[in-house]
Amino acid sequence: MAEEVPMKLIFANDNASAEVTVPTATVVRDLKRQIMEKHWPPGFTDIETVERIRLFAGGREVGGKGPEDQKPLKDAKLPPRTDYPMPVHIQPVLKCTEASTERETTAKPSQCLCTIL
Repeated sequence: MAEEVPMKLIFANDNASAEVTVPTATVVRDLKRQIMEKHWPPGFTDIETVERIRLFAGGREVGGKGPEDQKPLKDAKLPPRTDYPMPVHIQPVLKCTEASTERETTAKPSQCLCTIL
């Protein structure tokens, strides 16, 4: 029988939570997809505005971006098992809007008036 990890999903800045049990062979990317498709709270940030989600357990990020999301949970350095579901905090990363990317590309003149001798 495959080892499983009970988790309590806690959504940032929201009172919603959900409990799930996930096999340790599950890839982090698949867990994130499952959370977004099956466990997303109705009153939470609109799923259409979310680029990706970040998961935190035991003070560490589970997965991350790119290759870190390709790892199975058993390789994700999860905290030691306990007698209760592991708290996993969910933080959405919102999609960038054109206005904010345009603002970042427009360089502001420096306010520094220092003279180096």
